[in-house]
Amino acid sequence: MGAQQISRRIFLQGAAASVVTSRARAGAGVAYSPAAFAASAGVNTHLSSEPYASQYMTVRELLRASGIRTVRDELRRGNDLNRWRDLHDSFGIRSHLLVSPATSTVAEMLSYIEALGVERVSAIEGQNEGDSDWFKSNAASGGNWSKTVVDYQRSMFQALRTRYPSDALPIVSPTVLDWKPADMRQLIAAANFCDAVAIHSYAQHAEEPETGAGYAALSWYLHNLRDVFKPGAPVMATETGYNTMSPPAGSAISEAAAAIYLPRLLLNNFAEGVQRTFIYELMDGGADHANPEHHWGLVRHDGTPKPAFNAIATLLGAMTDQTGSVGVMKPVTVHLREAPPKTKSLEFRKGDGSTIVAVWRAEPCWDRASAAYVEVPPVEVLAVPVSGKVVLLRLA
Repeated sequence: MGAQQISRRIFLQGAAASVVTSRARAGAGVAYSPAAFAASAGVNTHLSSEPYASQYMTVRELLRASGIRTVRDELRRGNDLNRWRDLHDSFGIRSHLLVSPATSTVAEMLSYIEALGVERVSAIEGQNEGDSDWFKSNAASGGNWSKTVVDYQRSMFQALRTRYPSDALPIVSPTVLDWKPADMRQLIAAANFCDAVAIHSYAQHAEEPETGAGYAALSWYLHNLRDVFKPGAPVMATETGYNTMSPPAGSAISEAAAAIYLPRLLLNNFAEGVQRTFIYELMDGGADHANPEHHWGLVRHDGTPKPAFNAIATLLGAMTDQTGSVGVMKPVTVHLREAPPKTKSLEFRKGDGSTIVAVWRAEPCWDRASAAYVEVPPVEVLAVPVSGKVVLLRLA
């Protein structure tokens, strides 16, 4: 078979990955629905707080352009529900809502969901990081944070299940601080009151998304957070991401490196069975270069996109499938020949029979010792079959 050179235009800009759309013959591989992958991508927002609140129209346009169709936000007294309604009715964006005894009673939560419309809600998640100093010092914690979190989760779960079945409104577990996994054991009594477990799986120490390092790898979080609470349960990464403060310090990385790592993070988590991955967050929390908490966004404080925003929008755009099918599809075979070490790939089968193949290398592009971007030389890989031909992929 002949070789075909793939144009640079099909590459995910800045993402060190290639996406190829092709016709592929049936075989032994497993292909997923592109719609399922697109649905697995989410982002954290704070629509009622700055900088989001005063820039809603900018935020609205950014969400539309991103291709992300689920936002994670907190249900609070005084929320403008019209914004969540608008995002859903205009772009099909649903809201994954955090609830807490510090921000809403169970009765208030029920009334908010009814007013918003359950069709606009993707899930309800329990207390966010109940072992944080903020919650422990809040009067709503009752002086015993873990008991309060469990009691609230039980009451919330029971109240919601009297109105909504799990397929209409999944309920997600409470979370703890990512660096305090032992605290998850204090919440085990809440395990029966959730459909999925939430983890905050940040890749610590500026590690690449596919790392196997302790306190950085997805496997570490699954073992130390999910499995001590509800072994083998469905899981959502409700917070994860990379800090891009400049100059980088600590676990921060450059914007260029984040543009490579974040699309790979979404692909890697999906491959490992994570139901939904919420990047933290859409917009930088501020513009103070010395404050690391101000630089988690896909978008800068002034609303201008970082390279990672464009890389993710390109990835999700490539997964557009008007057929809307979801789940694991019939097997196909696309072989990668002479692939370098750490090459990873996922196949997605569209409803019209065409196949999308995402290919990337799990190589670090950030030198943690020198806090510097590392250029990874491109490598050519052969993929077969694509339209009956060998395709030469140049993995940037």
